[in-house]
Amino acid sequence: MNLAQAFWQRLGQQPARVLLERLEPSGEVTWQQTRGAFVEEASRWMAALRAAGIGPGDRVALSLGKSAGLVAAHVAVLGVGAGAVPLNASLTPRELAAVLAQAEVRLAITTADLLARAPELRAAVRGPWWVTGETGPLPADTIPLASVLTAVAPGVEPIDRDDDDLALLLFTSGTTGVPKGVGLTHGNLRANLHALLVDTWEMCEDDRLLHALPPHHLHGLGLGVYGTLLVGNTAVLLERFDASVVVRALDAQRITVFMGVPTMYHRMAEVTEVGTLATMRLFACGSAPLSPETFRRFQDRFGFPIIERYGLTETGINTANPLHGRHRPGSVGLPLPGVDLGIFAPQTGRQLAPGEVGEIWVRGPNVFHGYWRNPEATAAAFCNGWFRTGDLGTMTADGYVTILGRIKELIIVGGTNVTPGEVETVLEGEPGVAECAVVGIPDADLGERVAAFVVPRQGEDPHELERRLRLRAEQQLAPYKCPRQYRFLPVLPRNSMGKVERGKLPLQG
Repeated sequence: MNLAQAFWQRLGQQPARVLLERLEPSGEVTWQQTRGAFVEEASRWMAALRAAGIGPGDRVALSLGKSAGLVAAHVAVLGVGAGAVPLNASLTPRELAAVLAQAEVRLAITTADLLARAPELRAAVRGPWWVTGETGPLPADTIPLASVLTAVAPGVEPIDRDDDDLALLLFTSGTTGVPKGVGLTHGNLRANLHALLVDTWEMCEDDRLLHALPPHHLHGLGLGVYGTLLVGNTAVLLERFDASVVVRALDAQRITVFMGVPTMYHRMAEVTEVGTLATMRLFACGSAPLSPETFRRFQDRFGFPIIERYGLTETGINTANPLHGRHRPGSVGLPLPGVDLGIFAPQTGRQLAPGEVGEIWVRGPNVFHGYWRNPEATAAAFCNGWFRTGDLGTMTADGYVTILGRIKELIIVGGTNVTPGEVETVLEGEPGVAECAVVGIPDADLGERVAAFVVPRQGEDPHELERRLRLRAEQQLAPYKCPRQYRFLPVLPRNSMGKVERGKLPLQG
């Protein structure tokens, strides 16, 4: 079944129910869209795409901000059988051009602002650009979106597609080289969304999701947008995250579900005024490791645990803490229904016993089939039917998984492995630490030594804090794991998903 057909079945029921709302930074909702109005808009988009000759086997690039038009466009692209290629407008023109060229895009739909900032992108697309927000004459092969949509009538419905057909082509946020394309199929997405949102988190159409994530990656787009369309809940769209705005909206907008990244929860825990949260039932977290300290501080302030989960672009979501039952700080929970997960020795492929540290391998209907046009990278990523995640972790005897970092981030001190996550957990337990990142730096004698980059809490004296951290590390870590160097920073460098960019830490000076 086409994923868009699954959306269509859900949204065709009760057309008067509100599907989308837009929340302004002022806290005011400025527009609403019902299911019926959305279906009509998405049908018009499908008619426009068909008229432009877009169909099965094509790819369409999308960057329209967080708007009803973006949501309708995604449904329409899937509905005509093409693959959607989300664009991150914050990338440089060079990075965007690389994505467009790799994806062999036939049509791009974006804002006039993006093309004005990077006119060279036009040459990276084999077909036209549909542009919204235009204020003047447009260059060749650039068509006003409004004229495209008014030239057609609704009435078109999604066509059939196989489970193995491409639905979404995402590009990994690698920090070196050209990002790799990850093609997720209709079957991948439908199985994964159902396993997480319906089976595990029990989301339903009565939920109200506050959506403050960027809409171009698997978390914000897959879980937030596609998940809303599959479940039929209401999504309250906030263009940009602001901790104070989000905390106020939880009560004012009767929110039941919020999905965020660790940086969001870290900032929300600093907000002093917290309402009753009478309608809230789920705070979910992913995309980067959540420290136990942030978990505890948030729960103390808000009275709710953060339900952490673990996923990758290539696999969707693999694990989640249970909605009911034990939530373990620092753990990303249990494998989802239908997902097999094991801890393996990276060099030998031997499956490890509970508690042993190794590479996390995954298999199941959620796992992609391979990197886009890259058979070499695909072959290296799979072993005996398992996808090798590149993440280091452990699993308890009762199935709870803990992430300890990336294999490539492993620090080797005198031939002995040190996982950054273990050291970071110890250091972040010190009350004066807001957050920290641990990396290996070259050492002539030991090969590498451990260095800690620390963001102190306001009012902390770095010299006194370093003394306490050294004492804490000596008490809780083996000597070879203790940081030999401490650097204090106002913030840690992070990407748009809240992941620490360790390569941008100031190792020298």
